Amino acid sequence: MSVAVRWILAVAASVLIFFLIAVPWALLVPGGDDPWDVIAPVAGVAAAGALAGLGWWATQGGSGSVYQSAETTGTGNIDQIGGSQGGTAGHPPASVRQKAKGGGNINQVGGNRS
Repeated sequence: MSVAVRWILAVAASVLIFFLIAVPWALLVPGGDDPWDVIAPVAGVAAAGALAGLGWWATQGGSGSVYQSAETTGTGNIDQIGGSQGGTAGHPPASVRQKAKGGGNINQVGGNRS
């Protein structure tokens, strides 16, 4: 799932939380004693907290996958390097799958190198 889609879901969930708190509160209070001046800020704080947590989730997009395959005929050399270079904190390691065969030297390195 892309980061943009995660952000859209995070914002939509935050708005939903606001209304899940504010609307029942406004409808169930006898005589409407609690004005929107009280209800909206309380629901807003809950929605902001939800957005903070969901915003963190939205930014945790994976660093992607790397699939490599190489084959040499004869005695050539194969060098494969997969994964993220200079990765940032909070991003999980890349999923790296490498396959090589041949008659020469085979060097493979996979994963994050930050």
